[in-house]
Amino acid sequence: MVDVMTVLIFFFLLTMQFKENGVVQINPPSMSTSEKAQESGNPNILAVSKDGEFYLNEKKMPIDEISETLKKNAESDKEASVLLLGDELAKYGDIAKAVDCVRAAKIKKLRIRTLQKKP
Repeated sequence: MVDVMTVLIFFFLLTMQFKENGVVQINPPSMSTSEKAQESGNPNILAVSKDGEFYLNEKKMPIDEISETLKKNAESDKEASVLLLGDELAKYGDIAKAVDCVRAAKIKKLRIRTLQKKP
């Protein structure tokens, strides 16, 4: 009986599908002048989906709550930075709201992630 249970456990472990832990699927736009950025510390990741939903560090939040959270982070860490991930199909207005949110929090370091366009 123990042998059968062991075989079943191995079978389920081997056939199990492992999924990525990402919460939101973002496809950043491509730019021919895109460069690899210098990594500095642990930036807050602010994502804007094509549906106009906002995520801060992979947690879906309303934009007002994101603003307050970024303000608290900026107060506790003077070197706080934000990496903005915007889907290429996101509305320009939603990206502008995200940038405004970062500026309202008095965070000076804002990077926008894009993909390098292939020649």
